[in-house]
Amino acid sequence: MTKEDWIRLTGLIAEPPPGSKLAAAKEYGIDLTLLVESLKLTPTERLRQLANAQPLMEELRCARKALRRE
Repeated sequence: MTKEDWIRLTGLIAEPPPGSKLAAAKEYGIDLTLLVESLKLTPTERLRQLANAQPLMEELRCARKALRRE
C-alpha cells in the first residue's frame, strides 16, 4: 500500500462519505479506528494477536457453559 493509499484510506475511515457502508457502521457504533490499527499490522502480527487472544476466548466459553449449567 502506498503512502497516498494509506492517507486516503484513513481519511475515509475518519470521515466516511454519507450513505456509505462505512458511515452506517460508524453510526451503528462500530469503532472504525480498530480497523485502522489492524491494517497497520502485518498478517503475521495479526495472527499473533489472534493466537494471544485464544486462551481468553476459551476461558470465556468455559465460563458461559458453566453459567448455563447452573
